[in-house]
Amino acid sequence: MTEMVAIAEALGRPLGFFVNDPLPAVVNRRTDLASAPDDARHDTTQALDTEIELFASDALMLLEMGLIAPIKRAQDARTPQDHPEAEHLAVVIRERLGMSDEPILNLGEVCEQLGLYTYAASLGMNGPDGGCVEVTAEVESIAVAVINGDVDSGRRRMTLAHELGHWLCGDAYDAAAGADSEKMIFSFAIHFLAPRSGVVRVWNNHRDWSNRDRALAVGATYHLSWSAAVGQLRNLGLIEWTEYDSLLHHEPRKGDYVHLKLTWEKEPKSPYLSPGFAAACIEGYTSGRLTAARTVEVLRGTMTRDDLPERPTQTLNDLRRAFAGHVG
Repeated sequence: MTEMVAIAEALGRPLGFFVNDPLPAVVNRRTDLASAPDDARHDTTQALDTEIELFASDALMLLEMGLIAPIKRAQDARTPQDHPEAEHLAVVIRERLGMSDEPILNLGEVCEQLGLYTYAASLGMNGPDGGCVEVTAEVESIAVAVINGDVDSGRRRMTLAHELGHWLCGDAYDAAAGADSEKMIFSFAIHFLAPRSGVVRVWNNHRDWSNRDRALAVGATYHLSWSAAVGQLRNLGLIEWTEYDSLLHHEPRKGDYVHLKLTWEKEPKSPYLSPGFAAACIEGYTSGRLTAARTVEVLRGTMTRDDLPERPTQTLNDLRRAFAGHVG
């Protein structure tokens, strides 16, 4: 065991990485690395695999400790078959969350309400966008997603919404998912982030602006990348194909948004953890079930040991209750 601990320290990995049972393979990577060298493609993919395996292992630990709760899965979940079905799914999920067509300000928190826990890792500007995996395969379960916290904010949000779609549709690690399925999941993601009625309202509220500036307003309101914003405007028939092409190749700069007094928070940026996941780690620490070192490790650089709260002083009655039911 001493040798294994030394190996873990040398490789910068927790001990559990070497002793825990393997979890399902990660297959829902997203990136376009066609122009990257072969070794870069291999390294970034391996980095994502490793991060998801570690994050899934830690989530399973918290689940088994009862610190996070599973959710009941829809047994008839499936990938949408066309764009109207994908949009309908987005509407249904928003209704389930008690949301109308307002912007989602904390996407990671919303995802964990649906059983998907998020970690934004540093995977490099040219690294993979992200992936997800189901942690348990029972009727009640959770999933985890790792996204690249180094890429642009709009791309991070689209990736996370995309992984949420995979989780909700029951194919969090479906290796057989083809290009058509991916298109439908992307369709769900954009309608979930930027619903039709909200986008149309923002568009119509700025009739006196140029269409480019109106597109900037839509992107800023719903925290979208430029390509996602103009793509959704085309999806909804608010602009024609020729204007879509023109806008897409006229990407705005930061000053274009500032000039129109348009700003938004850039989230989730590395390092980021779903708030419920982080709270579960702290609960594990304050209850004495996780050591300080393990807690900081599971929190993935979002806290140091000095940031941890003080543990409550245990009384003799607390110790009696802790050992109640244990024999000899």
